[in-house]
Amino acid sequence: MDNPQRHKIEEIVWHELRTIVLVIVIVIFQKIFLANIFGVSLNLLLLLVVLRTLIEPIVTIGRWALYGGLIFDSMSGAWLGMHSIGLILAVVTIFVLLSRITSENWILPIVAVIIGSLVYYFCNGVLLYLLVGSFNILTYITVVFIPELLIILVPALPVFLLLRWLRSMQRGELPLDVY
Repeated sequence: MDNPQRHKIEEIVWHELRTIVLVIVIVIFQKIFLANIFGVSLNLLLLLVVLRTLIEPIVTIGRWALYGGLIFDSMSGAWLGMHSIGLILAVVTIFVLLSRITSENWILPIVAVIIGSLVYYFCNGVLLYLLVGSFNILTYITVVFIPELLIILVPALPVFLLLRWLRSMQRGELPLDVY
C-alpha cells in the first residue's frame, strides 16, 4: 500500500525546502558577513545565479532566482519582487544568449557575469524609476552599476570553476581541463 507518487511529492517538497533554506543562508551571509568595500559589497546571489545558469538546468536556477530575489527583497526592505524580476530576467537572458556555448570555455563566466549584471541592474534601475520617480541615471551608473560590476567580476572565474568541479564530483566524472 505504499504509494510511489506520495514519496515523489514528499521528495519534491523536501528538495524545495532545502533549496529555500540554502538560499536564505546565502542571502543572510551576503547581507551580514560580506564587507562593504567603499560602500559596495559583492552580490553573491547574483554571482551564484548567473554562474549556475551556465551549468544547471534553467528551471532549477529560475527557482533559485525567484526564492533568492524574494528573500533578498524581504531582508533589504525593497519592493517585494523587485530583485526577483531582475534575477529571473538575467537568468533567461544568459540562457538564451549563452546556452549553446559549452561551459568548458573559461571566458564564458566573465561574459555571463557582465551580461547578467547589465540585465539585473538595468531592470532594477527601470523598476526604481517606475516605483520611486525620477533619479539621476549617471549617478546610478557610476555609484551602483560600475562598482558592483567590477566587484562581481573578481571572483567570477574561481567560483565558476568551483561550481563546475562540484558538479563533476556529484556526477562522478573526472574533471580534466586541457588548455
